[in-house]
Formats: sequence, C-alpha cells, structure tokens
Amino acid sequence: MNRTNQSKEAGEMTNPPQQMTQQNEQKLSQRQFFFIIVQTQIGVGVLSVPYELHSVAKQDSWISLLLGAVAIQVLLVGIWFVAKNFPHDTLFTMNDKMFTKWIGRPLTILYIFYFIGVGTLIILLFSRMISIWVLPNTPLWVMALLMVTVCMYMVGGGLLVLGRLYTMLSFLLIFLLFLIIFSTKETHIMYLFPMLETGWGKIFAGINKAIFSFFGFIVSLVIFSKVEGTNKQKLKTIVMAHWFVTLFYLLTVFASFTFFSTSELPLVPEPVLYMLKSFSLPIIARIDLFFISIWVINVATSFATYLYLSSLGLSDLFKRHSQNKWIVVVGIFVFSISIYIGLDISRIETFNKVVTYSGYIFSLTLPLIMVPVSYLRKKKDKGAGAS
Repeated sequence: MNRTNQSKEAGEMTNPPQQMTQQNEQKLSQRQFFFIIVQTQIGVGVLSVPYELHSVAKQDSWISLLLGAVAIQVLLVGIWFVAKNFPHDTLFTMNDKMFTKWIGRPLTILYIFYFIGVGTLIILLFSRMISIWVLPNTPLWVMALLMVTVCMYMVGGGLLVLGRLYTMLSFLLIFLLFLIIFSTKETHIMYLFPMLETGWGKIFAGINKAIFSFFGFIVSLVIFSKVEGTNKQKLKTIVMAHWFVTLFYLLTVFASFTFFSTSELPLVPEPVLYMLKSFSLPIIARIDLFFISIWVINVATSFATYLYLSSLGLSDLFKRHSQNKWIVVVGIFVFSISIYIGLDISRIETFNKVVTYSGYIFSLTLPLIMVPVSYLRKKKDKGAGAS
C-alpha cells in the first residue's frame, strides 16, 4: 500500500504542471460581478449625459433614458442566453465556436480594436475634462500617462483583484449620489413641463443618446464564464446592475433638468459640475472639484475594464495563458493614439463618432445576431452528441 502511494506521488511530481483551466480558476462572486458592471458603465460620460440627452429631446429626455434602459434590458436577456450556452467561454472563444475560426478570429480582432478605441476615448475625454476644470496648463501626455500607468497596475493583478477593488471603491458612489441629491434643494419641477412637448419622434431619437450611456454592459458577456453561481443568479445580478445604473443616470438627469431651464442647458456642456459649483459646504468650498476628485476614480475603473477586455482578447487570440505583457502592449497603444489625437475638440468629436457607431455594431447588432446563432450551434452540438 505504501509503495503504491509512493509511486503515485512520484508520478504526480514527474508530470509537468498543467495550466489552470476555466473550470478550476477562482471566480468572481455575484457582488463583485455586480460592481464590475456598475463601475464600467458609470464613468466618464456621467458629467455630460444630461447635456447629450437634452440636445435631442429637451425636457422629455428622461423618457428617452427610460425607454433606452428598457431596450437594453431586452438585449441583456439575449446576452445572457448566448453566454449560458457557452458556460466555459469568453466572448472571444465564443466567436470561434459560433462562427468558425475563419470568421471568429477576425471578429475577435475587431472586438479588441473596439475595446481599445473605447479605452482611448475615455482617456481623451478624461484629459480634456481635467484640462478644462482643474489643470489647464498640464499637457495631455502627463494626464494620459498617469491614468494608463495606474490602470495597467490595477489590471495586472487579474480579474479577481479588479472585482475586489471595484467592490471596495463602490462606497464612493454614495458620495456622488449624496452630492447630486444635495444639489436638488434648489430644483424647479416646472422645468420638466409641458411633458411630451417635443413629440415622440424626438423622444425616440433621444434613445440613441441614452443607449450609448449603457454600452459598458458588454463586459457581462465577456466575463460571464468567470463568475460563480447559477445562470439565473448571474442574470439577476446583470439586471440589478443595469437598473442601478439606470436609476443613477435618471437621478442625474432629473437634478440637471430641474436646476437648469430648457434655454439654459444648451449653454452648459457639463451641467452636473456647473450645478454643484453654485453650492458650498462648511468644509468644502468647491463641491464641483470635490466631485471631480471622486469622478476620476470612476473613470479609472471604467478604463481599467476596457484595458482588461482588450488584453484578454489578445491573450485568447494568441493562446497565451498570461495576459500581463498584452496589458503593457494595449496600454502603450492607447497612450500613443491619445497623444496622436490630442485635445483638439474637433478631432475628439470625430473619434467619438467612430467609437459610437462601432458601439452600435459590437455592443448591439452582433450580440443580437449571436442569439439565434448560439441557439442553432447548441442544438447542433446536442444532435451530434446524441448520435
């Protein structure tokens, strides 16, 4: 008996260690999954969401926001359906199985470029906002380098570290909510009336702007297999995270729309900051700058997620277990593109349009196409297994 055990132990020691598989990898908890989705969606755009919505549907934009949230909710159910059919795959490995490697690999490459594009846009918008409100004489490369370097360090710890960090930093959202609620003490509800004055055409047109605010939900499809729990539990977490973000944006929109009139809002691109600038606390003279200091952390978490998604895609594409070197590659790439585009508003707006239109393809259209394809693929695999 002892000799048998000794021979087994010797055999195990002589075998080369196998790479950690998806099944035995330590996974995210439901709480961490929730905050990763929330921290990814609430980022750089929270300052300008009211302005962007108001530019289309005026005081009825809050209706556009709700309708957009309902539309995204339907899409999230479709994403959940796709992800549960591939319980051990990321989005990138799903592409190969659903569309074959001849289509799946190029699709993965396009998704990687899309995530890099979103990350670059975040850096540009963040740097421009800081340049306007806080550090007008600080060059772009300093702000971009600091943000990229810090986020590279964050992502280098892995997804589980990101989940723990996002959960720990989630208490800062309470401060943001408090400051927004604090600003509602001088609201004028009459600014929301008359309702439906712009017409349903403008309201439906505003849904496009509203949907863009929720584009971070694609992270749920990429890391679905890296979360513990049943499929129903994961769906519940996704839905809760989505409606938490919706309520956060809705509160921001209501606060801005009831503080500024319809004629004033087109003059304030960042209504949240202008609104907070008019108030002060006994120990905080500039509430707007205090808000920005917390907002910077939300920008970092949002950018870190896209940095992780890009490096994960490259790791899956080249079949490498470690993605640390790809984190550096993506970070350098994002920094270089940011410096090339610069802080010129016209170039940023052009790049913003490219990323936005790409988002409709990679975050909306392709996931919808994946729903029937994943169903047919799963049905075909079951038929092959039964035969």
